[in-house]
Amino acid sequence: MNNHLVVQNVRPWVDGKFKKPIDLKLENGIWSDFSDSEAETFDAEGAYAIPALFAFGIDFQEPVRDDIYTFEDGFKALRRGGFIGGLYESTANPIDDLQKLSAVTQIVGKSKLDIRLLGAISKDFQGEHLAEMLELSQGGVAGFGDGNRKVGATRFLRLAMEYGSMTGKRFFFLPMDYSLKYKGLVHEGPVSDTLGMKGIPKLAETIAVHKILELALWLKIPVHFKQITCGESLELIARAKERGLDVTCDVGVYHLLFDESHLFGLDSHLNLHPPVRSALDREALWNGISSGLVQAISCNHFPVLPQDKEVNFEDALPGALSLEILLPALWNLLKTRVGAIRAIELLSNNPALLAGARPAALKLNAPADFVLFQPKGETLVTSSVFSGQVHNSPLLGKSLQGRILGSYLKGLWSAV
Repeated sequence: MNNHLVVQNVRPWVDGKFKKPIDLKLENGIWSDFSDSEAETFDAEGAYAIPALFAFGIDFQEPVRDDIYTFEDGFKALRRGGFIGGLYESTANPIDDLQKLSAVTQIVGKSKLDIRLLGAISKDFQGEHLAEMLELSQGGVAGFGDGNRKVGATRFLRLAMEYGSMTGKRFFFLPMDYSLKYKGLVHEGPVSDTLGMKGIPKLAETIAVHKILELALWLKIPVHFKQITCGESLELIARAKERGLDVTCDVGVYHLLFDESHLFGLDSHLNLHPPVRSALDREALWNGISSGLVQAISCNHFPVLPQDKEVNFEDALPGALSLEILLPALWNLLKTRVGAIRAIELLSNNPALLAGARPAALKLNAPADFVLFQPKGETLVTSSVFSGQVHNSPLLGKSLQGRILGSYLKGLWSAV
């Protein structure tokens, strides 16, 4: 079997910049320098070789809901999108004991991708009984998460963080006070009033952020906030950092692209958890990215069946897919607003480091994992772009600037 590949006329990201077009020679996953007239070739026509991305916020819902999506669908989506791996946590399948950890570890290991797992904070994500965090830590989980669900009473959260502190692992929270969220669907404000929909106030997020930060400061626990949606939360995080807390956060891809003004179209694909907020909040998220306060961009990749999306907004299940289209959706915008170096930090380096993985890089005589991306191309988001049977995305039908041509991950070349 010939394991030689030459990607011609490609601009690899090396030492903080894209090089002039070269022929990138690859041998068994290594950027090498060989001579082989029979090597497979691919003409990149000046496209970028961007270090492989690392995904935050991925939930394939299997094995409990394999009628919606499967792990195999998710693995294909990661490869199509140029992701070397990701931090996995499922609302439908909490990893709360060693048996579940072992089962999921075996499944993701078959993907040959670098997928790290979050252990559950509580049994079945119910916020009542502690998960086996010490055993899960010894079994290799990257940290502990809430499954994007209610954490439990404040006393329970304290006990969980005290117990988890013995592992040295980071806690990952989607901050939400569910008593304040109640039956809310969208951001509480003029748009929700106009649409006549129940709103979710920003206070539901900021109260949860404040509570978690105070406990983390007291117990000296490293924490990460998933999918922050508003500027007030970022201000609280900034103050906690000034007080010495090891706190990190990410923002969701769709919270950077949309705000509440887009809800007037009543597109059920914009029914998300947490909701998109005001234009001022969206700009605050971009400012957090520019300042360095935000460490990563979350994919918030959550499959939903067509019959649960192609209904009235109020009846739709929240969730959206993004892995296959995140790069064309964001790259040119990120490069314009914060530059290529910061874009790669947000999409590749930082999320990998936070998950305890090795960031992808391009160096001669070293492992090469990258996504081949043509920023001048075009991606039409159709159902065929997505890997499984579902295609729930607010970008469906849109034309995006930039196109993924293929990915080279763990020595496997996949053209798109």
